Amino acid sequence: MIKCTLALAATLTLVLSASASAAKPGSYSGPSVNKEIYLYGDIDPRTDKGKVAFNVKSNGKTVTKFKLKAQQIMCGATTAEVPVSIPKIQLNSAGKGKGTYQDPSVGEFEVRIRVRDTGKATATITPTGLCSGKVTFSAKRK
Repeated sequence: MIKCTLALAATLTLVLSASASAAKPGSYSGPSVNKEIYLYGDIDPRTDKGKVAFNVKSNGKTVTKFKLKAQQIMCGATTAEVPVSIPKIQLNSAGKGKGTYQDPSVGEFEVRIRVRDTGKATATITPTGLCSGKVTFSAKRK
């Protein structure tokens, strides 16, 4: 009887902690940063900033309307502004998820996102095609 009670208590603790870490629903926005931008003649990289916005559905398990705008990314020997847009990213119980965006000109971008129950989100956007570098962002719930 005691073993059953302890097992039930442990299970409830895991379930409650998993549900407590679900993403807080609402709209999020914030700045994105790419610290690996080189222009002609640069020896040291420059930093370029952009904007990111997305929504978290009321269930706390789905990111919708993810958009990255005004962010320069190194594509070959030049920079390009690639507007990354993903309609839907599923989140696990820890608030983590990933999605991909396929640009017809420069290739694929992978977005790895984590949305916390505190109303804050962080992510990395990594190109896997002709572009290189890594874009990071932090966003807050409005």
